[in-house]
Amino acid sequence: MNENMKNYDLVAPCGDYCGGCGQYNGLIIETARQMSDFAALYGFEFRAKDAFDFKQFVKGLEWFIENAKCPGCREGGGPPWCEVRKCCFEKRLRACFECEEFPCSKFEEYADPDTMDRYNRFKEIGFEKWVEEQAQKVKEGYEIHLQKVAALRQ
Repeated sequence: MNENMKNYDLVAPCGDYCGGCGQYNGLIIETARQMSDFAALYGFEFRAKDAFDFKQFVKGLEWFIENAKCPGCREGGGPPWCEVRKCCFEKRLRACFECEEFPCSKFEEYADPDTMDRYNRFKEIGFEKWVEEQAQKVKEGYEIHLQKVAALRQ
């Protein structure tokens, strides 16, 4: 499979780019692994003993290390209840951005400023160039969900 085809497969029906998702690209697992290492190396177990159950904290990090991997929305990952994914698959769309009815009520929960910026850019430059841009942003360190959180905090 060539790189462009792989990148196309990483476009989630809602317009997220799975390549920029910490669950898909392993960022969450690596972050949990690093946090676990730091906790052990710096002796936080003793410093946090009165604050919380440190063993439960480590158990939580181990859970993330073992379970926080997603194959991408097109490969069965993502939320199973996602109406946008069901709709796009039924209509054979690559992303809901391509739908004549966009935005519709199924999309409302995804309509944050970051997603709408991606939609506007998608309409401006087209699917292929948009996918190339998303892949380049990921190479430069972009993480899609952290962008959404940052936008909501503003």
